[in-house]
Amino acid sequence: LPALALTPLDATLDVDGDGEVQALTDALMIVRSQFGFSGDSLISGAVSASATFTTAPEIESRLASMNSILDVDGDENVDALTDGLLIMRYAFGFRGDVLIDGAVGSGATRTTATDIEEYISGFFL
Repeated sequence: LPALALTPLDATLDVDGDGEVQALTDALMIVRSQFGFSGDSLISGAVSASATFTTAPEIESRLASMNSILDVDGDENVDALTDGLLIMRYAFGFRGDVLIDGAVGSGATRTTATDIEEYISGFFL
């Protein structure tokens, strides 16, 4: 399936299309993708029971369409150990310094917890 870039108005981190952004489904698949997982290893145990998108090709396409919004810290590099970790922590409810501690890349333009929280919150349902 071809990936379409999301516009700021329709952008969401709801990877599997179940109407929610969850840490152990959507955020997990985002991080797995950023680590290079694909196919069954990308989606295994991480797709919600109420998901609209359930196959690896569908999920891979959705993730490709999200790439433009996944640079959470604004350093022009999408990385699992910075951007993915920030998304995962946010999805688990971390806020403030615990959200960003050790997870902001060098050269980032969004470096404070407030900046990161404001950016990420726009992509949660």
